[in-house]
Amino acid sequence: MIGGIAKGSCFSGCVEYVLALKEKNKEARLLYSESLMTDTPKDIIDGFECQRHLNSRVRHWCGHISLSYSPKDAERMSDEFMVKLALEYMDKMGIKNTQFIIARHLDKEHPHCHIVYNRVDNDGQCVNDSFEYYRSNAICKELKKKYGLTFGENKDKVKVDRLKGRSKTRQEIYLAVQAAKKSAKDWTTFQRELAQKGVTVRKKFRRGSTEVEGLSYIKDGQKFKASQVDRDGRCSYNVICKALDRNKNRQSQPTSSSPHPMRQQPKQEPSAAAKIIEVGADIAESLGDAVGGLFQVGPAYDPEEEAFINEMKRRQKRKRGRSL
Repeated sequence: MIGGIAKGSCFSGCVEYVLALKEKNKEARLLYSESLMTDTPKDIIDGFECQRHLNSRVRHWCGHISLSYSPKDAERMSDEFMVKLALEYMDKMGIKNTQFIIARHLDKEHPHCHIVYNRVDNDGQCVNDSFEYYRSNAICKELKKKYGLTFGENKDKVKVDRLKGRSKTRQEIYLAVQAAKKSAKDWTTFQRELAQKGVTVRKKFRRGSTEVEGLSYIKDGQKFKASQVDRDGRCSYNVICKALDRNKNRQSQPTSSSPHPMRQQPKQEPSAAAKIIEVGADIAESLGDAVGGLFQVGPAYDPEEEAFINEMKRRQKRKRGRSL
């Protein structure tokens, strides 16, 4: 179960996408609606638009959530069970006392549904979105454990040919980095192995110092931060340094055991710079976990949905005024 969250200012576009009104290759089914007069697309959009005017301070009034599940859970995912999970998820997220619809898409291997809700509730108040990515991630894990749902497969098993555009490039970079980490024993070798696969890695230094605070990867003219390639930190500077050190130490170890006991060396404390890098990596990993896999590549990954969410974000950035 993966939860993807986005906000925007266009109910018509979001509802049309969720109900697959303009997509010939998509099939959708409306499963549930709340606080709306009828279930026709026009009336749903009009109802949302009417209520959002109750609070003019809310600039991003259209809330959109996608809940995706593993293909392994497909047999269990009846419409009724999918609605049950969606309602429980919304309740735990605090999305209450407002208009919303739940629609199921039927065009992908993995079961998934979409929730469109009004961020202006029935009393004219703004639905709270504080730490929503953190909370969504925790709630998805909680529901997966509660109902015995399948946890996401390892990212290394994702087939690149299933992806398109920027998502495909990102996955190719990820696989190249993981392969180089297994054999390279220093940064020169690591960079050389990436270059053979068309990937360039660049270090980002803290201003006014030689301390590395991050990495970026470039392939086919597209640039990604390390956290964008993998949100769990497996492509971060600190993690790669540890992998290179392990490879170097492994190659320098003698093949036969020594007859004499080795003298234990005193443990050295890490330098201040190393501690800073370590903390930075931990924070990045926590943030990546908290995002809840909005663009997580896995059995429930949908490139078209990612493109739609990116478009909502682009529209949102063009809007001016205070955001609630």
